Amino acid sequence: MKTLTNTRLPLYLVVLASTLTACAWRARPTPTEDGPVAKIWRKSAQARDFERFTRQGTALNPEGALELDAASALTTADPFPSHTPPEAGTPVAAGSYVFGSARSEEHALAGGFNNVVPSFDVLTPPGTWVRLTLAARVEGQWTKDYDFGVWAFDQGTVVRHSRDRQEDEQGRVFTDTLSLKKKADALRMTVWLFSSKPGVSPRVRALTAAMTDTGRTPSEDASDKRAWGKVLDVPGRSQMLYPPDGGAWCSPTSTSMVLAYWGKQLGRNDLVVPVPVAAEHTYDKVYQGTGNWPFNTAYASAIGDGALHGLVARFDSFSQVERLIAEGIPVSISIAFEKDGLTGAPMSRSDGHLIVVKGFSPEGDVICNDPAFPSDETVHVTYKREELLKAWNHSRRSAYVLWPAGTALPQDAFTFVQ
Repeated sequence: MKTLTNTRLPLYLVVLASTLTACAWRARPTPTEDGPVAKIWRKSAQARDFERFTRQGTALNPEGALELDAASALTTADPFPSHTPPEAGTPVAAGSYVFGSARSEEHALAGGFNNVVPSFDVLTPPGTWVRLTLAARVEGQWTKDYDFGVWAFDQGTVVRHSRDRQEDEQGRVFTDTLSLKKKADALRMTVWLFSSKPGVSPRVRALTAAMTDTGRTPSEDASDKRAWGKVLDVPGRSQMLYPPDGGAWCSPTSTSMVLAYWGKQLGRNDLVVPVPVAAEHTYDKVYQGTGNWPFNTAYASAIGDGALHGLVARFDSFSQVERLIAEGIPVSISIAFEKDGLTGAPMSRSDGHLIVVKGFSPEGDVICNDPAFPSDETVHVTYKREELLKAWNHSRRSAYVLWPAGTALPQDAFTFVQ
């Protein structure tokens, strides 16, 4: 097993908050307005959405997924300067691979956005990888294509990594999140497919963008209470069992818990993986951690040859999460809180942390698995709804969602843009 390169202080609960920075997000809530704030743009093979993409060197397979086209895949100059970060080993030699791309139509978005997290549902056999770029239209002009790095399940050919130092007069990329300096009213996404092995191709099943307007704060909708009193059987996993790096492994630990849940539900033992394996497969060489949100959902949707779909989402309220719980779908949420801001938490404060929401009490409080507790047996906890909602606001109510391949998400749990 690969040894992760970042080292951290010894893990004690009294200093846990200082070790949870790999999941950090420091946004603050802003004044409330009417209407949905969080929106989801999603294009999938299942819906045949890629038929409308502009393709170069790529084609659709019978299921509607994007793959390299053997007859037209490109061997010309690569638009990216490198697929290997500095000091990460031998660069991929120019001319040793083919590539292609597919660009979405320009999608106008009512209400606009200034903050977006893209995610992707792809399969990358050994020798293949993908890159994702995203542009936004601001005041009638398109931004550059911001690069969200290299993804590969297997790292025998390339090293999985985000792109550092992307900032210009229009926006800035923080590892996995594009923050625009002015509101955009449209987006377009491009996925790039690469292969160093003849006849072997990545397979792109879905692309997603979770958007929000940070000038607004969503309001908590009235609950229909259908998930109150329901608790899903999500296995407990503690990140604290894996020193010295485990204190920063809240994200892959949460991902491994949800994978284990689906493994049990679907009878798929190949979805049940140890926490260190999940951490290894979500590690971002440039970020130097395992908290890259789309890398977590990409890993989870690739394991078991694509048994699950996955995306990074934004929500407006816990009422939407309740609709997922009611359908048997747990949700990992990103939280942060100040001293004593979350009653019953294993640490007094946190700059950023991932936990799994698995149910709701009969009174509507939120039942979770919090991986920061010291053992697998102690991660079960109930948090006060209002306190956890405030903690969730710090990430703009961001979450990971996984669900079985070939099935649909409940539409009333998200605001999908058409």
